[in-house]
Amino acid sequence: MSSMWIAIIILLMVIGCFISGKVSLSITGSLVLVSLLIFNVLPPERVFAGFTNTSVVLFAAMFVVGAVIQKTSILTATTKYIGRFKDKPQILILITSIIATLLSICTSGTIATVILLPILIGICDETGFPRSKILWPLATIAWFSAGAWFLGTGALNMSWSSVMMNLGAKSALNINDFLFIRLPFIIVMILYLTFIAPKLLPNIENTKLSESHTKDSSQAQALTPVKNKIAITIILATIILMILSTYIHIQAYVIAMVGALLLVISGTLTNQEALKAINLNIIFLVASMLSLADALSYTGAGKMIGNLLAKSIGGISNPFLIMGIFFCVSFIVAQFIGSLPTVTIFIPLITLACLKMGLDPRGAVLAVTCSAGAGFLTPIGSAMHAYVMEPGGYSLKDYIKAGWPLAVILIIMGAIVPQLMYPL
Repeated sequence: MSSMWIAIIILLMVIGCFISGKVSLSITGSLVLVSLLIFNVLPPERVFAGFTNTSVVLFAAMFVVGAVIQKTSILTATTKYIGRFKDKPQILILITSIIATLLSICTSGTIATVILLPILIGICDETGFPRSKILWPLATIAWFSAGAWFLGTGALNMSWSSVMMNLGAKSALNINDFLFIRLPFIIVMILYLTFIAPKLLPNIENTKLSESHTKDSSQAQALTPVKNKIAITIILATIILMILSTYIHIQAYVIAMVGALLLVISGTLTNQEALKAINLNIIFLVASMLSLADALSYTGAGKMIGNLLAKSIGGISNPFLIMGIFFCVSFIVAQFIGSLPTVTIFIPLITLACLKMGLDPRGAVLAVTCSAGAGFLTPIGSAMHAYVMEPGGYSLKDYIKAGWPLAVILIIMGAIVPQLMYPL
């Protein structure tokens, strides 16, 4: 069997692992690396090149920065601020959505939800405002906003640019592109969640709902006043310098590494905490996906896959329609296998299809990162929607009823916004 077909079989194996949900990310990544080695699809030095990729280094460093953010006074201030609006439900939803967005961008959707959920449940139980009107909006905006920038899980973003470049793209994405593409979606989503979603969500009395999530889930130990100031200073400096990295001619991953190192040296995070903060499951997955993308290109499998996808689109020449198809297909898949697997699968495939048709894949790649984060129609699409299902008293029908109008809006935007930023 040729190396090309072996690479394709490995890709199908990865897709199968994601769909089954029974294989961990690290095992999936390890299977990819071992398979590439055993069958000599790539030279050994190229198989492990993903671990030295600057995007992976950036991602690991930002895990450490995100862990320190959880220990600063930022979280205490957030709790106090939200409590001010406990008697104004609509404003509470709006403010919660904005704060959840900021927290998700800085850390992750999981952290934002875990922090805000007990606060909101307490406020709802105190005022009588139905939890069912606010917990689904919380999970939806928290999940979608995560990864919008280079902080938290967004440190993974440049890995997708690396995958795209490994497959033959001529121009890379900028570290801020992922934020710019997502902002219009976030604004529209917040407005929808504030003014429309509560009318579609069920009105369930709080006394009928589970109390199992009312305890604060934040376990991070607070810093001393001095260390808190030091941590915030280092974090802000790291963020600002990373924003300006293009202009000061210092690579973003170098700035992130220095920032993470300073946070450990200053004592705001112990060495053990820093190591624990780095999610090796995702590191293994990202590094292996970079190697798999390289294998698809190296063996010629990428060209064949690109040909098939290009043919499936047929004679469509309208770039907005092509972009809409890319967005819609990945959006549907994200409802069942989650954000990271969807991005991991579709970015290589869509990049290959674009290159085959002679199109710039950057807008399509950004479209996929947006659609993959919109897994709000089922509790399967995101861990956060599964997490709020019990305390919110939701059923699958509730998710679909509240989410389908938003899905239509996002798909229409998905056909237009990426095309305006990076035309195909």
